[in-house]
Amino acid sequence: MNSRKLWRVWWLWGMPVAWATSALVLVAEFARNGGVGAWGDALDVARLALYWWWMRFAWSCAGNVTHPVWSPVSRVVLVLGLTANALI
Repeated sequence: MNSRKLWRVWWLWGMPVAWATSALVLVAEFARNGGVGAWGDALDVARLALYWWWMRFAWSCAGNVTHPVWSPVSRVVLVLGLTANALI
């Protein structure tokens, strides 16, 4: 189990990951609209890999919370985020 606090991983690492994944979605769509669909697909794989990396890290820190309710809540939100990333 990771010893980092969940709030640090969630906010200090999660916000840059959210910005990067949003940027990757936009660039992938621009690539597809520009006729280079293979690059768009590659960027989608990179986006999923980035989110997966952060999700595993946040998942391992989910037990390091002050109030125990945040542990299952964070894990549900992580899975929903992965689902949303896979569907975009």
